[in-house]
Formats: sequence, C-alpha cells, structure tokens
Amino acid sequence: MVNSSTADSIHTTSAASRAFIGTEYLSQLIDLLQQQGISTAQLTQGTGLTARTLTSPQEFISPLQYHKVVENALILSGDPLLGLEHGRRMNISSHGFLGFAILASDNLGQALSLAIRYARTRTLLADIRFINDKDTAIIQINRLAAMPSTFSFVVQNIISTFVTIARFLTQNSEELAAVAKFSEGPLRPASCYEGILGIPVMFNQPHNQLCIPSWLLETPVSTANTTARRMAEAECEKLLAELDRGQDLVTQIRRNIDRLNAFPTLAVMAKTLNSSPRTINRQLAQLNTTYQNIIDEARREQALHLLLETGTAVEEIAHLLGYNDPSNFGRAFRRWLGMSPRAFRKQAQGQTDDEAI
Repeated sequence: MVNSSTADSIHTTSAASRAFIGTEYLSQLIDLLQQQGISTAQLTQGTGLTARTLTSPQEFISPLQYHKVVENALILSGDPLLGLEHGRRMNISSHGFLGFAILASDNLGQALSLAIRYARTRTLLADIRFINDKDTAIIQINRLAAMPSTFSFVVQNIISTFVTIARFLTQNSEELAAVAKFSEGPLRPASCYEGILGIPVMFNQPHNQLCIPSWLLETPVSTANTTARRMAEAECEKLLAELDRGQDLVTQIRRNIDRLNAFPTLAVMAKTLNSSPRTINRQLAQLNTTYQNIIDEARREQALHLLLETGTAVEEIAHLLGYNDPSNFGRAFRRWLGMSPRAFRKQAQGQTDDEAI
C-alpha cells in the first residue's frame, strides 16, 4: 500500500518512461525486419529515437519506447506472430545480467525461477508468475500495462523466449516436453504457432501459460557457476529495487484485485491505494487505459478459468464476477470472445450446441 503523495506521483514518467531496456534486446527483431526490407528508421517513427540510437549496443530505451517500436514492427510487417519469431531468435546474452544469472544457474528450475523473479528488470508490460500444479510447472503471463496493440506480441515473445531458454539449457534441440496456452484465439492456424515453438499450443484458455513437466526442472545446466550467478543476481536486485520505487499503477490495481479476490468499485480501490478516484482516472489515462478496462480484463480471465476448469453454473459465474443480471455477463462475454459463455464451454468440451445464456 502507498500513501497519497506516492500514489499521486505514479504515472508514466516513473518506471514506464525510464530508459533501462538495452537496445540489444531488439537487435534480433531489427535484423528480422531488415530481411523484409523494413528499415530501422521506419521502426523509430513516433518513438523520439533515432535509427542510430536503436542500433547502438550501449543505448537504453524506456518500456513506452519499446512498445512503440513493437507497434511499428507489427504494422509494417503485417505478421501477427512476430513475437514468437523474435523470441526464438533471442540469445540469452540479450537479457543482460539476468541472462548471466540464467546461464550460471544450477538447473533449469533455478534458471526459470530467476528469469521470472527478475523479469520486471526487462519488461513492465506483463507480470510473470511461477506456479507448481501437481506434476506441472507453469509459467503464467498476466497483463499489466495498457498496451492492447502489442500485448499479444509481448505474450508470444515471453513464451517463445522461455521455450528458447529451456531448449538451450537442457541442450534439447528436438522435441521439448511443454505446452503453450494462449488466452486469445488463434491469429494464424495452430500449425504456424507449433512450427515456430516446436510444441503443442492451445487457444482461448483462462491464462497465457507455458506448461512444463516438473521432472524437467531438475535438468542440470552445464554452465553452472555459483559465484557468477550470485554476482549477476546482485545486479538484478539493484535494478529491481529501483523499479519498485516507481511501480506502475496498473500493477498495483491488478495485484489488489488478486489480493481482494473481488472486483471493487473505483472508490473502494482508490481508498485501498490511499488515493482518489479522480487521481486514479488521471493517471490511468496517462497509461492509455481506464479502471473499467482493468476490471474487464480481470473478469475475463476469471470467467475463462471458471468455465474451463470448474463445473460452476453460468448464472453462478455471473454472480461471482459481480454481475447482478446474468444477461449482462453474457453480453460482456460475447464482446470478449464472440460467443456466449455456454457455447464457449460446450465448444471447449467438444460439443457443438450454440445455446446462448
């Protein structure tokens, strides 16, 4: 929880606009697009960057500039799976001190844990979590920043990057025992995703996840070095502490929604953050979103979870999500996925009945 003066100071001029992402993070993307005849100068349009800055290895850009570069790349390339291809091409060394920590880890499990712990030193556009579910280790990507035009790229890039890391550390150039799950529908045939990732994919899932069998986490890393890992971790901790001082408002709201396990009104959320509804609205406008957008995103995730993983009745799900009238939930769900909740559940179960709520 933050005090009112801290809350009032949280906006894009803090962490989101601070230059800490090394330009080498985009080098593979730049090379990939140049092969398509897209110049670096085209990628910098509207970013405030020059082509020289973007291609200089010692330069740093902000998350907002990174978002704009990616947005330009998606428009210019017309490739909705660009994030997958970029993640496949990224070297572990592209991740700075985090990459060094990963390479020096004892085993794959430790490497993935470090990657998730310090992920915010590389991106502020998503919250990455590590979940142990019986015999499966789950890497889950939750949306934080309000960048709808590039969030699909971010998810693809993170999942593809983790697949690339797992393959490299386990020296597995062939089949990797993992499954990728996407919360959105397919932007291309599933075979296109699987052709890049080399693993099965699933769509319209409750969360964006990479699922790995737990036994694979014990795979030793040949480059393990305890001293080097601790030194790299220390550098990551310094950067993480700096970022925490400028934590994004969307991050705070999403974490409070999770903690409260509810969808509070703006007035209640403002009180929780020791702020005011007016201040929150102003700060969220600077982040290109609204409080209602954040609530809708959280409701969508919870709705997909309850429909796919529980037998809870649709009417009860509507109540749990804070809808007094189930028909309002039905209209919202159709807006999200283009079908009714019941039709979605039946489709997921392999049925064809298109019964509406």
